[in-house]
Amino acid sequence: MARGRIAVLMPAVYDELDKELLSGIYTSAAVIGFDTLVFTAVSAENDADYTRGENNIYDLPFLTDIDGIILVPDRFKDKALKNDIVKRIEKSRLPCVAIKENIGKIQGVFLDQSKSIYDITEHLITVHGYRDILCLTGPHSNSEAEERAAGYIRAMKRHCLNSIDVIYGDFWRNSASELAKEIAEGKRQCPEAVVCTSDIMAVVLCEKLSEYGLNVPEDIAVTGYDGSVYTLLTRPPITTVCGGEKTIGMLAVKALAPKLGITLDIECNKQYMRICSSCGCHDIEKEKEHLLQYTENIVRKQLDRKTFMYSNYIAKMSDCESIPKFAAVLDSLRYLLPECKAINVCVCEDWQVEHPEYRKSGFSENMQLIYSEEQPGQLDFPLYKLLPCLNLPHEPQFWVISSIHYSDRIIGYIATSYDKAEQFAADEHYIGWCDAVGNGLDIVIKKSNTEYIWQKLEEKNMSDIYTGLHSRRGFVSKINAGDTIMLFSFPKRYTNTPYFVPIVSAVLRSDEAVRAAVYLGETVFAVTFEKHGTTDFTRKLCQAVSELGIYTSEDEIYNISDEISADTDMRLTELYYQLIERGTPRSSEAYSEIFSSLRKEMKYSPQNEWNITDAALRTGLSGSHFQRLYKKHFGVSFNEELITFRMDRAKYLLKNTSISVQRIAEECGYTNAAHFMRQFKDREKMSAGQYRKAANNE
Repeated sequence: MARGRIAVLMPAVYDELDKELLSGIYTSAAVIGFDTLVFTAVSAENDADYTRGENNIYDLPFLTDIDGIILVPDRFKDKALKNDIVKRIEKSRLPCVAIKENIGKIQGVFLDQSKSIYDITEHLITVHGYRDILCLTGPHSNSEAEERAAGYIRAMKRHCLNSIDVIYGDFWRNSASELAKEIAEGKRQCPEAVVCTSDIMAVVLCEKLSEYGLNVPEDIAVTGYDGSVYTLLTRPPITTVCGGEKTIGMLAVKALAPKLGITLDIECNKQYMRICSSCGCHDIEKEKEHLLQYTENIVRKQLDRKTFMYSNYIAKMSDCESIPKFAAVLDSLRYLLPECKAINVCVCEDWQVEHPEYRKSGFSENMQLIYSEEQPGQLDFPLYKLLPCLNLPHEPQFWVISSIHYSDRIIGYIATSYDKAEQFAADEHYIGWCDAVGNGLDIVIKKSNTEYIWQKLEEKNMSDIYTGLHSRRGFVSKINAGDTIMLFSFPKRYTNTPYFVPIVSAVLRSDEAVRAAVYLGETVFAVTFEKHGTTDFTRKLCQAVSELGIYTSEDEIYNISDEISADTDMRLTELYYQLIERGTPRSSEAYSEIFSSLRKEMKYSPQNEWNITDAALRTGLSGSHFQRLYKKHFGVSFNEELITFRMDRAKYLLKNTSISVQRIAEECGYTNAAHFMRQFKDREKMSAGQYRKAANNE
């Protein structure tokens, strides 16, 4: 069982070496029973607001229950951000180690790089018999460059070879290009082999030598260091040192363990040579195996990219007006992150606050879990718990936590878990997903606030400024019992016609038979008459609007009318959906998407006041027709499904929280706790209290 949490602060987790580092940390942390929580961001340097919103995630470890920290300082390109994180670590007094760097008061963890270069130089000497070997390393003042060069020198001296030649370069492309040019032009005697102390130098050296007509390894053997996948894509593939990142990840946990009061006695040296053709060895089968593994990953990425292209996930996430609808859409798009084992979306309790008061840094003391496959409905929890699921008994897990933000607006964080650290990458898919979540929630905020504003305006205003007609509230107030209302819709082609709404509104205002009129949207208007005022109305309307440039026939105008007796507003809504349905008839199969969306929304928000009447209105169906189609689609009635979803939420809350049964009944949409308890016992064959006790004893 997990007994603690190690936070890894590391930006830009992308390539295979980044994954290798995290794999070393996770496998070692699991040995001592700790979760690995990676807090990561990919900064957009050209957008300061976006970058601030993204980097806000590095505040989170200091606000939650974390036992220790592993910092990866060399990945941070923003020095100010790195220094700020170091200060916060020192101030927090949390146990911490830094990878490849002593920084401030934080102890560094370092790899024995000398031995690996010694081994690869030894291979060139003993296996291939090379004697004239030079070493291309990094800058003279760089400790890693010096340490790697020392391994080369030690191997050369062991074999009493006096042709020791160390070239100090840049660990990058320029020094390798310059060396190839000097050899090709005869300015430097051509050696038998070159030991490069970084893969990028080895790759560039091979490419440039080939351009100059020199063959590797026939004319010059070349080796690298790092284990980068690029060495497999070079011709010939390059012999290099692998496993360094995994080793240092393991060493970091081993160094952190004593600071946590734990002894970790594991073998950490996972470095090895990946032998390829560039040194003179020719194990074609092994090279094919390495390339096949890499090719499989590339093909999977291409398939994922195709899936993303056709999913329209950004538009779908941007078309939600409520959290339940948003959670349902997230669930429908869950397949886009196939390697991810679980997703939790958590928002700050003040996430709906609008500009300019919205949150720009930090997180609220209490959070809301709005989406998790395991948790139906929303769940409030204190920030320090980070994720509700981590506070239950579980085996050590690997989680990645990133900021949910829109520009500089802080909304919350998204957490994803994986079986293996190698399955995660902050690539364009993951970043796009997180950005789409932030953008979608920002739109939910705007829509909910806009709807609230319009509701308030409608409460005060009896007329619609845009159309000159009545507002909905004003229209309803003009209707008396026994009056007739008619709803009618024009063809959809007129939605793009300039001044369509004002023209029709002007016609309705000029008709003496119309006591009140309202525009309901979607080319739909409603009017009210005296009892028999609907006679010949559609024909006269067509003629009047045609004279003003909107040409349509009477057959193209759908209409529906009814005599009003009571509950005018509700009847108006019912007639509206019936009219829309009449204008766009559907087969039962065509309802699949709207029914599935409604069902998912109900699943993720079962505590809401769901009823057949409102659900039917949303689909434009009568209550009885809605119930028939719902059962045909899902094999269970609407009410039975609602009870199931409410029971699922109740069981989750009983198992994962300590709140009272009375409160759980309310959280599941029951106004009567006794009714909830009877229904729970009927379904589960035990009381809610017995269920909680049994779940806690598992």
